[in-house]
Amino acid sequence: MHSVTTEPSVPQANILIVEDEQGPREALKVILSPYFNLYTVDRAEVAQQILATHPIDLVTLDLKLPDQPGTDLLSQIRANGHDVDVVIITGYGTLQSAIDAIRHGVAAYILKPFNVSDLLEVIKKTLDRRKRLSSLHGALQALGNLWSSGIDVKTAMANIETLLGAKHPELVQHASRVNFYASLLTEHLQLSPEDREAIHLGAYLHDIGKIGIHDRLIAGHDALSDQDEELMTCHPTIGAQFIHGLPFQPIVEHIIRSHHEKFDGSGFPEGLAGDEIPFPARIVSLANIFDNYVTGQGVAPHAMPVPEAREKIRQEGGKSLDPQLAELFADVVW
Repeated sequence: MHSVTTEPSVPQANILIVEDEQGPREALKVILSPYFNLYTVDRAEVAQQILATHPIDLVTLDLKLPDQPGTDLLSQIRANGHDVDVVIITGYGTLQSAIDAIRHGVAAYILKPFNVSDLLEVIKKTLDRRKRLSSLHGALQALGNLWSSGIDVKTAMANIETLLGAKHPELVQHASRVNFYASLLTEHLQLSPEDREAIHLGAYLHDIGKIGIHDRLIAGHDALSDQDEELMTCHPTIGAQFIHGLPFQPIVEHIIRSHHEKFDGSGFPEGLAGDEIPFPARIVSLANIFDNYVTGQGVAPHAMPVPEAREKIRQEGGKSLDPQLAELFADVVW
């Protein structure tokens, strides 16, 4: 027999516990009920019914269910387009199941027996991230609607500046400088007005994926751990996901995703090389690197005078930068 239990609606978030064993199911209820509104089920079929009729924020999912594997339910959740985070909690974990879970974008993969404090931390962090992303997506949706309605570039950029500034002042300052340097290049290239506007917007938004990253990493004052480095390398992908499906030109998403790709193929996130890198992204990449040179941020060991930074850009042609763009930029920046 399956059961559905609804706890008092005290917290903000709704969590669906999908667990066929009574012991772990009751344990999760005891742990989570003081903080969240709970729905508990023991079968995938009932979980689908709850997801279809209730506003669920997060699912804790066991991989071993009586009516079908948890991985199949996970696939169905994604296929049905449910906007929900999933945390796997299982005593039957395998490497293949972990890979499958990661492929379907689970927030965490926890093996039984689990540590209570670790479980709470994972769930609360997941829900906090969900709240931030929801807020950001709404702001970008509004901005995208304004952009598609034909507002002028100046007004659109002002809205973007407000969004970035709410996270960290340096994001706005860096975005403004990168936009300026990218503009220097576009003035010397044969581009349509629409492409120029999209490049300007992409230059402003190129670091939007840093919205969910801790301020200390954005400020760049501390040495980064390996974990910090890995997190920072995710921001182009995160940023592209933020605006995917919004009414921006595709160029904008290409810039955000690829502004850390390098001409020689040593960049991230995809290791694209040469002409595989979208041309607008190569423009913003150069502008981004030049700003790092003159401010001493990012990969730059120290702030460089403009002539030194200009020559450094020229030297990076064919390495991290498009050689033709690097040569052009070195000629026009004085």
